[in-house]
Amino acid sequence: MPGKNKPTKPYIVTNDAGEEFLLPIYPPTFRALMDDKDTIRDVLNSLLELDHDHEIVDLSYEFEKHLDAFIPGDETTKLDVWVTTKDRRFINIELQNRQHPFFLDRMQLYNSYLMLRSKHDYNKSDAFLALPEKEQKVRYYELPETISIWLCNFGILKPKNIFKDTWTVYSQSDIREGGALPIFPKNRYIIVDLLKFAKLRKGANSREDFWLGLLAWGPLRVNDTDDPLYAKAIDRLRVSRANPKLIKTLEKTMFDKHAEEAILAEAELKAEARGEARGEARGEARGEARGEARERSRNEETSKRRAEYLRSQNVPENIIAEMLAVK
Repeated sequence: MPGKNKPTKPYIVTNDAGEEFLLPIYPPTFRALMDDKDTIRDVLNSLLELDHDHEIVDLSYEFEKHLDAFIPGDETTKLDVWVTTKDRRFINIELQNRQHPFFLDRMQLYNSYLMLRSKHDYNKSDAFLALPEKEQKVRYYELPETISIWLCNFGILKPKNIFKDTWTVYSQSDIREGGALPIFPKNRYIIVDLLKFAKLRKGANSREDFWLGLLAWGPLRVNDTDDPLYAKAIDRLRVSRANPKLIKTLEKTMFDKHAEEAILAEAELKAEARGEARGEARGEARGEARGEARERSRNEETSKRRAEYLRSQNVPENIIAEMLAVK
């Protein structure tokens, strides 16, 4: 159960015994949680729902994987968690705290980076280079399996009854005919809506529930367990054993810089647009008022000339008033 003491920092929670823990929903604390090969393997096997015959056995991983692919701007692109499995599957795990303009475009962009880097590494791998020359030529365009995982701490999935979905490419014709299958089964997205998970799950009843519960609820609300893998994961979130450098720099890196800039810029553009719209509305109102005033002036001048003409014809004033009143 959560402690009664209020945390002094938004990324720290305190239990009833006064022990402080990091919330793993921020990039630096997420890396602290994931910094263990067995943990990453268990997380992936759970999220991908892999059975015993297809589960990941061994892997290597790297945090903030720098990519040398062409990108917009001068900064290098960094993938949160880059994973290469022993059977040459390439996986990127992205933790996202803020929804921002063109978020789906960003997902596609990062998935493109993942595919390009994976293809490069696949063709340079010992397994590929050990193939006979003709076999290498046959497999020149072959892509390895790539999986782009997005753990989103905001609403992203529309259906109310799911917290996880798989996105891939389908044929419109196959969809119309029914029974559509992915066109590119070796490349897919796994999308996790942590807000939906928190609403739909009442407790951690599976391995997937435990890992997603750590992210959605924090370390104080997941079920108590004797599982050594879980215990070590929670232990890595103890403030008492955290790297002091992590604590010192955490507030500066809680959120993605470009995402924050995109959100602020969008808000400013919308505010400017509202201001311009208000100005245009005021201008239109002033223009309409001036137009109405000019119309009244023209009508008054016309009435005045008509009255003068009728008087020159000796028409009585009461008749002139009646005639001018008729529209």
